[in-house]
Amino acid sequence: MPLLINWIILLIFWLLAVYSTSVYESFITTAKSANFLEPTNYFYFHQQLKAVIYIVIIFLLLRKFPIKSLKNHKFAWGIMILTLIFQCLVFTPLWDSYNWARWWLNIPHIPSIQPSEFFKLAYVIFLSSWLIRKKENMNSPQFLITFVILNALLYAVFLLIPDFWTVLILWATALVMVRFSWLKLKKTLAILWIWLWAWLIAWLTLGLVSDKFSYITKRFEYFFTTDKEKIEEERERTWWQTTQALIAIWWWWFFGNGYGNGLQKYSNLPEAYCDFIFAAFSEEIWFVWNIFLIILYIRMFRYVLKHLKKVQDPQLKLMWVWIISLIIVQTFVNMWVNVQIIPTTWITLPFVSAGWSSLMVNCIELLLLYKILKTENKLLPVK
Repeated sequence: MPLLINWIILLIFWLLAVYSTSVYESFITTAKSANFLEPTNYFYFHQQLKAVIYIVIIFLLLRKFPIKSLKNHKFAWGIMILTLIFQCLVFTPLWDSYNWARWWLNIPHIPSIQPSEFFKLAYVIFLSSWLIRKKENMNSPQFLITFVILNALLYAVFLLIPDFWTVLILWATALVMVRFSWLKLKKTLAILWIWLWAWLIAWLTLGLVSDKFSYITKRFEYFFTTDKEKIEEERERTWWQTTQALIAIWWWWFFGNGYGNGLQKYSNLPEAYCDFIFAAFSEEIWFVWNIFLIILYIRMFRYVLKHLKKVQDPQLKLMWVWIISLIIVQTFVNMWVNVQIIPTTWITLPFVSAGWSSLMVNCIELLLLYKILKTENKLLPVK
């Protein structure tokens, strides 16, 4: 029950944040690319309300979903293959392009879909099943090689999009999970070393092959540069975004500018309803309510860890920790971008950012956490 209460409070926060930040000036670039017929405020808020209908339908369908199905190896493979095929649809005429990157599927009569959000969940289900079957040989050289190759194949589609940040999130949580499972620290560090070199080679190679990957390298280049001329050259696309986010967060300090009275969301802060919703909403509600939001995420994480011992099944336990780790890692990556600790990533803030795909998957993840705990509690012996 505490998990569901936490979820309801986060949804209330999401409703208030999206309603306040969904103004036309913050998504004017997206509006032009999507060929909106006329400027309209609260477009994304209305889209989110429509998406709630789909989320309720999915919830009703999954309410009776047998959690034991997640332990079926064939089911895990099937989910992974179907999701991978679904992800590959971004290369069809259904995809929407922004800065040479493909993320969304534009299917008639439903909101735009971001397949990568569904891929994350399928990835957790599949790899949890796969790791359990490799438990006995996890510390062998064969496992290390197979693990790296398997993940490289799964991530290939994201490198072609390009969506390096989804790869970053998935790989970071995968490393945490293999270490949490049975992999020795030395082997985990070896996988990390291989991944860092593979990331660097892919980044440099793809950057040389095509200009469409240059915006990623530029983000790092201008994030670390102190050259004011370079900053001015790219201020509209890289450094400018995070600078405006910092102004939004720190300018009004303790009490904020008041709900609905934010100024940075009008033109200055792009995508205030999504990637930079933490900064845009901070300008209005700042310290007290931001701390409250962070406490909600931490409370969710602590609740999962506290009840970890109640989950007896090794695969469900691995999935239990993996799901919450995915949510928490994505949460702090988004916040770190907003306070200029890391370059812009286009990673949404779970349960708060506009985007019905991410909201739906986050809700499904929380439902799975609840169902795993509920199922495992029934299986515990009566004392």
